[in-house]
Amino acid sequence: MSKRIVVTGMGIVSPLGSGSETVWQRLLAGQSGVVRLDEQHTLDIPCKIGGVVAGFDAALAAEPKDQKKMDRFALFALAAAQEALDQAGWHPDSEDAQRRTATVVASGIGGFGAVVEAVRTTDGRGPRRLSPFTVPGFLANMAASQISIKHGLRGPLGAPITACAAGAQAIGDAARLI
Repeated sequence: MSKRIVVTGMGIVSPLGSGSETVWQRLLAGQSGVVRLDEQHTLDIPCKIGGVVAGFDAALAAEPKDQKKMDRFALFALAAAQEALDQAGWHPDSEDAQRRTATVVASGIGGFGAVVEAVRTTDGRGPRRLSPFTVPGFLANMAASQISIKHGLRGPLGAPITACAAGAQAIGDAARLI
């Protein structure tokens, strides 16, 4: 691939914070998003440190009624996508622009929180108590799907799920779509 590609917008939701400027300043200050985890996150596992997205305002991503339909990872993706689109000044309103705009969002595993909650609900109260949004909540392609729906993007949709390589794969996949 010999074409040059320019990144015109970025969005970040991470253990260092939300927003590319906030995260950049914290990186420059040498801060880390890795912290000692409380018992809620570690239970019986030996590792007691990790990166947790704390203080995330889900209202940045979706209306309260819509938040209930998706896992937290999709809310993170929606907030990051909004920031990236705003920075880029890209808000396609014509049908042609919408069809030419792809959405590629990587995930290491998808909505793991929704899976854990589904297991707890099934174990505690039975499978009939599961929400109809349970399965859509944990599907790894739902982050890209929700972004596409919210912004009216009708181009190709990709959701690579390749563990630690997922982000790099998403960049490569998106570059090939240009």
